[in-house]
Amino acid sequence: MAAPPGPTSSGDQGRTFGMAWQRFGITGTVMAAAVGGILAGVIGWGGFNTVMEATNRTGFCISCHEMRDTVYAEYTRSLHYRNGSGVRAECADCHVPRDWTHKVARKLAATNELYHWLAGSIDTREKFEAKRHELARHEWDRMRATDSRECRNCHSFEAMDPHRQSAKAAKAMAEAARAGRTCIDCHKGIAHAFPDVTAGHRRAFAELSAEAAALALEPGRRAYALATLPLQLERREPGSPPDGELAAATPVRVLAVAGGLVRVEVVGWRRGDAAGTLYAEAGKRIPRARLGDAAAAEDLRTVTDPDTGQNWTEVRLAVWTPAGGYVPAIEPLWAQAARVYDANCTLCHAAHPPTAYTANEWIGNINAMRRLTKLDDEEIRLLQAYLQLHARDRDKAAKTP
Repeated sequence: MAAPPGPTSSGDQGRTFGMAWQRFGITGTVMAAAVGGILAGVIGWGGFNTVMEATNRTGFCISCHEMRDTVYAEYTRSLHYRNGSGVRAECADCHVPRDWTHKVARKLAATNELYHWLAGSIDTREKFEAKRHELARHEWDRMRATDSRECRNCHSFEAMDPHRQSAKAAKAMAEAARAGRTCIDCHKGIAHAFPDVTAGHRRAFAELSAEAAALALEPGRRAYALATLPLQLERREPGSPPDGELAAATPVRVLAVAGGLVRVEVVGWRRGDAAGTLYAEAGKRIPRARLGDAAAAEDLRTVTDPDTGQNWTEVRLAVWTPAGGYVPAIEPLWAQAARVYDANCTLCHAAHPPTAYTANEWIGNINAMRRLTKLDDEEIRLLQAYLQLHARDRDKAAKTP
């Protein structure tokens, strides 16, 4: 039989003790690293959250004069700042999401605002007012995209008591709820001054007008009326009483230029025996020219509208108009009209595409809504032409009016 093992030597004991201590040292290092990591995470998270909350305070938002002297001053005069119930909505309540994910995304997007602050994009009242509509549009679009998420933190259809609302408000809210509208569709400018939505497209139109005034028209050239132009059937001195008018966006062919006037060829459609108005297409009331009964036109062809049974005759005539009212291409004019539509017709609802209605239906829609805008007659005419000439029942092969 083998002899039992003898007692462990002191050397073996030392090695065992050393290995145990080494293992303890490794474990201790891991534990220390873990504890340190946890502490660093807590401190880092706490610091990050502290910064997030600090930048949510109204005091931070108005720490620059651009905000303090403009939108904040307006806000202090609104019901969101002072009201009978004593409930105040601070800047972050309306402009920063509450949930963490969207809040971080909004903070990251706000770095662009810091860049423009450093660049001095709106460091004077004049610069701010020039950009007010653009800035407001960014926020309106953001709120519409999120279904007015921040508004709904305090307001919701479910929490409203219609019996405590006026009859008009209760009806409007019920209709909005059924239609799936969002708060910002109707409630703009409730805490800040409303921007001048016409300023941008009027500046652009002034630029187009300058280009039209400088355009050198030549016989045989195609051009488009920038705005409504007075016309004469026979050449007379500029300023003479007109015999009618040419509608905005009407295409013409230049025949002659003389003494500040231009003779142009116009082609349009006459409905039945009514010679007073020419239209862009048979069966569609898209004005192209308004004429006196004495206007002599060359008949080209006659068709019958299958929907109404009316006869429409295509005619051609030559008229004189001022020479400085044309643009060489239709695209800049349509871009201008689209800008007018986007700026003014999205204040109460999302814009309907031009193809949402027929050319004739757009007439009633424009007439019903124009009182809600600050558009002048000329802007309304251009807008109507744009919508009608891009309507659902327009000939898709026709790329120009």
